[in-house]
Amino acid sequence: MKREPNRRQRGAVARLLLSVLMATALLAAACGEPDPIANPEWVAGAAPKGRILFVQHGDIYLWQDGKIRRLLELGNAASPSWSPDGSRFAFVRFGDAFSDLYVAGADGQGMQQLTQNEPPLQPGTQAYVANSVWALDPAWMPDGQRIVYASDLNSVKNYLWLIPSTGGAPQQIPASTVPGDNVESPTVSPDGTRIAFAHRATSDDGLRRRTDLWILNLTTGEVVPLVQGGDGSYAPAWSPDGNWIAYVGRQGEANNLYVVPAGGGEPVQLTTSGAVASPTWSPDGTMIAFLQLDGGTFEAQYVEFTVEPGGRPRAGEPKRLFEAEAIDAPSGLSWAP
Repeated sequence: MKREPNRRQRGAVARLLLSVLMATALLAAACGEPDPIANPEWVAGAAPKGRILFVQHGDIYLWQDGKIRRLLELGNAASPSWSPDGSRFAFVRFGDAFSDLYVAGADGQGMQQLTQNEPPLQPGTQAYVANSVWALDPAWMPDGQRIVYASDLNSVKNYLWLIPSTGGAPQQIPASTVPGDNVESPTVSPDGTRIAFAHRATSDDGLRRRTDLWILNLTTGEVVPLVQGGDGSYAPAWSPDGNWIAYVGRQGEANNLYVVPAGGGEPVQLTTSGAVASPTWSPDGTMIAFLQLDGGTFEAQYVEFTVEPGGRPRAGEPKRLFEAEAIDAPSGLSWAP
């Protein structure tokens, strides 16, 4: 039986809307040709280092120690993600009603396609759309040998799959189907035993949709909620020490940075600007970078992260990391040494 193309297309659109949290404002601002300019106006005593990947107009860019350069000029790339050793990165390329996973070397060379999701049918036809497949939101397993991602392969909903990072047949993670609806934005614990992800759920009144965070145990197959309620929780990111998960929490129209203990507990709000998206941790876990809506476009900012003697997390004042025109917020940031 053929799958319904409208449901498939709605799934992709919903992912973008939920991830960016403010897509309309971003699209209205994303005009003109980009000319990225690094902004190394560091606050005294703070000097973030390393390499951060981000996307601008479908091309993949690298921020490194205050300078920006383009790694891949593709026009349809999204969601770059560094491998654990920083020698490669995975990313998505969008086609007409489908998308595929790719990997490339740290310098953008040696690009390899991992999935083959375009159907051998006439583009633009109902059959073409119905048989196309999405591959979204890649995240690496700690061994660097596998990549977890969201896909509607063999389904009308997005669940979690694993694929070898050098190519091969993908395998579904059956436990990711337990919550029952589309999942997105997987992030893996440093020991590789658990995956946190966002799950789109219907509100209690049945009239609204929200996104909750769940934890999947790869050893036991157990799936449990981590953050539920409110108006939505998005874009989880596991800390390098395994103790925390950063995410974007939505309350009304405000989207702020939160952290929650990875083992469950009370979330703690770290920012108050109300316009945050796509957090990522520094490799040493002392900083969290994120995208901040600023005058109709996004810039990268960061906070210094510490844990008080009593165990309560806290963050310093947000500081500017870099700015560039029309950063693609759904694609997020990925930080490596």
